[in-house]
Amino acid sequence: MLSRFLRRARAAWVRCPADCGAADPRHTYRDVSFADGQVSPDQARIALALPPLLTARTRLLHVGVGCSDLAVKFAARVERIDGITVLEDEHATALALGLPNYHVWTMNKHATALAGLAGPYELIVDNNPGSFACCERHFRFTLATYARLLAPGGRVVTDERGARWRQPGGLSVRWRRWAREGRAIGLVAERLTDTVWALRKPTAP
Repeated sequence: MLSRFLRRARAAWVRCPADCGAADPRHTYRDVSFADGQVSPDQARIALALPPLLTARTRLLHVGVGCSDLAVKFAARVERIDGITVLEDEHATALALGLPNYHVWTMNKHATALAGLAGPYELIVDNNPGSFACCERHFRFTLATYARLLAPGGRVVTDERGARWRQPGGLSVRWRRWAREGRAIGLVAERLTDTVWALRKPTAP
C-alpha cells in the first residue's frame, strides 16, 4: 500500500516538461510489455466501441499494439491495420500472427518517423496519448501528425482511463484538454461512449 502511494506521489510531483530539447526524441516508455496477451481495461473498451466504425475499406493505425488484440479481432473485417510499438517482443508477437493485411514497425510515436507512415487512416487508436510523452512539444507534434495522417472523416480514438493515466514525467489528458488540443489542429472532439473519446477530422465542405 505504501509503495503504491509513493508511486502516485512521485507521478504527481514529476511534471511533463514543456520541451525536452531533443530534435528526434528516444521513447520514454517504462511500463510493462503486453506481448503476453494482457489487454488493459481501457484497450478493451476501445475494442468494444470500434465495430460500428469499421468497413471493408477501413485503414486503421494502432499505436502501442500490445498483444495485437485489435488485429486479431478486426483484421478480417478491414482493408489494412498498421501498428507501431517501442517494444521488440510486441513487434515479434505481431509478426508471428502472419496476418497479410497487418504490418507493424518498431517506432516511437513522438519521433519524426511517425510522419513517414503511409496513411491515410480512417481510425488511429492510441489509448495512452500523453502517458509516456517526453514533453509537451512532442505530445502536440504527435497529435498534429495524427491529424495529417487521418482521412477526411477519420478519427483518433482513446479511452479516458488511458488518457488520464501518466507515468512520472508524462502527461495526463482530461476531456477538456482533449477537446482543446483537437480544436487547435482542426479536429472535433466526440464522446463515442461514456469513456471512449475521439477527435474527428471534418470532411471537406
